[in-house]
Amino acid sequence: MRIAHVGIDDTDSNYLGMCTTYIGALVDERLKGLGYAGIGEPRLIRLNPAYPMKTRGNGAVHLRYYIHDRRDASRLFEEVENIVARYATLKDPKTDPGVVLLVRDDQYPPQELEGFYLSALRGTVDLSAALRILMNLGGMAAWFKGGRGVIGAMAAIGAPEGSSTVYELLAYRSAGLGKGPRNVDEESVRLADLETWPMTYDNYDWYYMEPLVAPRGPDPVLLGIRGPDRGAVLRGYDLIKVDCRVERLLIYRTNHGSGSHVLDLESISELKPYTTVRLEGRVSKRPIMGSGSHVFFELEDSRGFRIRVAAYEPTKHFRLIAMGLEPGDRVRITGSFRPHDPDPPTVNLERLEVLELAQLTGVSAPRCPKCGHRMESEGSGKGYRCPKCGHRDRSLRPMEVRIPRKITLGEFVPPPRAHRHLTKPPEASIWEGRPSCSVEE
Repeated sequence: MRIAHVGIDDTDSNYLGMCTTYIGALVDERLKGLGYAGIGEPRLIRLNPAYPMKTRGNGAVHLRYYIHDRRDASRLFEEVENIVARYATLKDPKTDPGVVLLVRDDQYPPQELEGFYLSALRGTVDLSAALRILMNLGGMAAWFKGGRGVIGAMAAIGAPEGSSTVYELLAYRSAGLGKGPRNVDEESVRLADLETWPMTYDNYDWYYMEPLVAPRGPDPVLLGIRGPDRGAVLRGYDLIKVDCRVERLLIYRTNHGSGSHVLDLESISELKPYTTVRLEGRVSKRPIMGSGSHVFFELEDSRGFRIRVAAYEPTKHFRLIAMGLEPGDRVRITGSFRPHDPDPPTVNLERLEVLELAQLTGVSAPRCPKCGHRMESEGSGKGYRCPKCGHRDRSLRPMEVRIPRKITLGEFVPPPRAHRHLTKPPEASIWEGRPSCSVEE
């Protein structure tokens, strides 16, 4: 027996609906109904969130099945292709579905594709390069428009097994029901979060008192629960009440919450468009709140290169942390670099670590040498007078005082409502057995 590795990507639309994970669920159900035995767990692999042509979460799926021979693989591939052709939102000009099949001797992702996966996770990949690699591996591919989905489908197959350490349970309603809130009981979501946290996460935003498990778009996802423990994910789902029919359900393993999309750079000069980076430097210009209530400041690295950094309005109170920065503060930022002409080059902030605070000083009237009360100036060159005891003194000078800072050292992330799929949540420090330094106050 051999293993057929199936990758599917780019079948959904921001405004017409559908979801690649839903098509993955349809494929899995159809193939198992035809007698193809699955091996391993279905995988949902999130790719570069800064990629300009992505549709919504930029996620591709990887499914695996036992087959007898290449003829068997061809029949399986035809079934997958037919399902994608039927359900993908081909009317959306941004949707560009692709299907890939690789036949291997085992269930593990091909090592030859690991570098390809990392390129698709952290940068951009050319379709012609993808097809050359696929041809060398003896794989099959099908696409319905420009072929961009082939890239994500290959990357999903190539993601190392250890890259997907979180489970995501996805419950689906019938496709085509339109936009709007799902009939999910909010109180039950709160209970599920309290019962299963931290082994599930981002179920509920306690800052803004709103559930996060259910999307609002036109896709068929009814709700999703994610976390590193499969049992906790199932427990969370069992606790949530929904007032509609669940059409089907599938649990994926995923690279959610891994932070694996981030590139560490030594200098701002190394920035490349459509990447998510981590940079260290000092604040060189005091933050300002611009139009749209977005917050902007400037970062300077050790080599003197500078870049604008933005904390956008959807990150809500996270912007207050950015507003508390001062020139001279040493910080480490994580964010995506997506050029938006004619705006200046900007890193969109996803995480902020305050490493060192500059000491701020100001001047204050001196204390009265007789009673200790704060004195008042009598005018330029006229000295000071104590309003309490009346003592006057022309020889006194203003005192230098330290100004308290509004923020502290620590690591700060936006509220859960603004997390990306790949953003490493504060709860990860508990899963990984390390002390958390995340601060969100």
